[in-house]
Amino acid sequence: MVGTDSLAQAAAEISQLMNTEVEWTSGIWSFSKKRAVKLENRTSGFCCSLNMDVSFYGIQEGESAVNMAEFFLLSEEVPIFTSALKQQAFLFPTNYLQQVVTMEHGLCCLQLESLEPAEHFAGRLYEALLVLDQQVPVIARTS
Repeated sequence: MVGTDSLAQAAAEISQLMNTEVEWTSGIWSFSKKRAVKLENRTSGFCCSLNMDVSFYGIQEGESAVNMAEFFLLSEEVPIFTSALKQQAFLFPTNYLQQVVTMEHGLCCLQLESLEPAEHFAGRLYEALLVLDQQVPVIARTS
């Protein structure tokens, strides 16, 4: 088992990679980000903030950790994001779960869980977020 200093260093590296603050509570490292989007329909529009939450526990340097992520995305972003996840250098581990929950106003919640080194999971998410950020400014149209 790796010491607390190594765990803190791994969490700090992931925090830097994801450009977000890290929190440690009861052995779970958590990272949160928000992304502003504009939702419009034929008569009105509003801006909202979509959360991205990632957490890891049982991190051991170079070993597997339980990795979880929850991303709120616009429905048209889901295929872009999931396709970008597949294109990364780190292959999906054997223990990988991906689920999309459709919500109101054209929003979706993408839930991910894996058992792999936290650095691989975070790297895959980081690269997929870069692809998403390179897209045309986000405007979702709802009926």
